[in-house]
Amino acid sequence: MTDDGRPSRLERAVDRVPFLEKELFLLSRVVQPGMVCVDVGAAGGAHLLVMARRVGPTGRVFGFEPRPGSLRMLARITRLAGVHDRTTLHQVALAEADGELPLRIPVVPTRAHLHGTTDDRDGTAAFARLPHREITVPTRRLDDVLAESGVDRVDVLKIDVEGAELAALAGAERTLAEARPLVLVEADDLHQFRYEASAQDVVDAVAKHGYGVYRFRRGALDALEGAVTADEDDYVLVPSERRPPLPVRRRRT
Repeated sequence: MTDDGRPSRLERAVDRVPFLEKELFLLSRVVQPGMVCVDVGAAGGAHLLVMARRVGPTGRVFGFEPRPGSLRMLARITRLAGVHDRTTLHQVALAEADGELPLRIPVVPTRAHLHGTTDDRDGTAAFARLPHREITVPTRRLDDVLAESGVDRVDVLKIDVEGAELAALAGAERTLAEARPLVLVEADDLHQFRYEASAQDVVDAVAKHGYGVYRFRRGALDALEGAVTADEDDYVLVPSERRPPLPVRRRRT
């Protein structure tokens, strides 16, 4: 972002490259010192590190990542970055109930981490057949983990779990209804197809709690009036009682 509040040249360029994480720019703006943030699907830690640096020593970040190798890497990264004292990591998959589920660990990283359909209609069957190992990971409800940790405040909730977003949200009903965090969630039909759901179902699971739906583009939020759009995979949901953290562009009618 430039000094006058406009998106930088780098941010404008990232908007045109779909696989780059423009949400990192969003987090760097909305996360403030002292906030409590939750990263569901922390993976390589890029989002978690941005949040941990922004919350400062008075804030807290909870990271959830079921893959043991990734969690060990996250622990090393947070220590090297000097933010381990404000970061709590959990090796669990968040879901609608406590239990277990099978998790694929591909030899070559792909989008087929989770055990789903091998129906070629969704275009992911070829990925599911690539060399991989399968482990069993524990599942927990986000509401329960936060309650056990004595956390009753969440300012930002980021969820990106390769198609299992609906399950994670089902275990976060109390958090959404009472803590009212800003939500960043990945939602696309390709991943959701394996679970007989859609991107719209994911967005609706948050919006039903009284959230407005937006997407982040060029330093501002586009208001989507509750509907997903074909050219977007990542959505920003803001509690209706809160002012959006960035300028909002409304669709012309």
